[in-house]
Amino acid sequence: MITKFGKRFLTNFIAGNSSFINKEIAIGIANNTEYPLSDTNSRLGFEFYRLPARVGGIDIDASVTPTKYTVIYSATIPTNVAGKINEIGIYPGVRSSKNYFDSKFITDFELPFDWAPSPDIDQSNFRVGDSSLIFKSNDTSEQEYVLPLTGFDLSGYNALDTICFSYRVNNSFLSEIKINFYSVYDSTIPSNSKYYQVVFNDHSVGDNIKEKNISDLVAVNSPNINNITYLGISIVPTTEEASVSVDGLRINDEDTFDPLYGLIARSILPVEITKVLGRESQIEFKLDLSFGE
Repeated sequence: MITKFGKRFLTNFIAGNSSFINKEIAIGIANNTEYPLSDTNSRLGFEFYRLPARVGGIDIDASVTPTKYTVIYSATIPTNVAGKINEIGIYPGVRSSKNYFDSKFITDFELPFDWAPSPDIDQSNFRVGDSSLIFKSNDTSEQEYVLPLTGFDLSGYNALDTICFSYRVNNSFLSEIKINFYSVYDSTIPSNSKYYQVVFNDHSVGDNIKEKNISDLVAVNSPNINNITYLGISIVPTTEEASVSVDGLRINDEDTFDPLYGLIARSILPVEITKVLGRESQIEFKLDLSFGE
């Protein structure tokens, strides 16, 4: 489906006011229930990779009325990328303005040894990459898993931007998940820590893609928003041990407007594609055009 931005962009391109030499194909995990297809879509539901596209050709089908005109873009997903593809989008390849606080992937939860304590690997329930990590409560008590970050800056994101979290709830004993962005992390005296916290508690057993606004972050002990050094994720149970397979965490830049850059079109796949590690995969995006016949 061509978005409202895409209609403006393509009209501007035909008028000769913009370039469409470079293109990018974005792939994501969200299905139509999690992020419904609409011409108002400004991004994918949960993007996990983007790659350069090339024009593969055109298809003109005169056997139907009105005649159907389709542009076909193709790309090669490299060997080191894996995940469950449910959505595809196409973007221009060049921005007209530079935003240093663009949408950003924080972690894909692939490496257990980066976390303390080290979680188990889940190779059955995953959507980003080829595995996820199992975070559990400490029996009926809350347990936090902590990951070092390198100078992560939150200062350029505002209230309209979102924190997007992909996770799978493995049993019915999860109360909530707390995500902490630490500027100071003190494991020996937790009360000395300085952080921003956001809480996810509207979930169901199974796969979840949830969003919270940046405005939902609560500051504890006056953290430094310019220098986030640790990420903490706490699993809070109800009456028994809770188990969650965490899959991906990203920030979506929702409010930056570039008149020459945005999501041109988005499509939901009828059948999920599993891209595995170790071999390349070809992917196509078919952009159906209507000329008002």
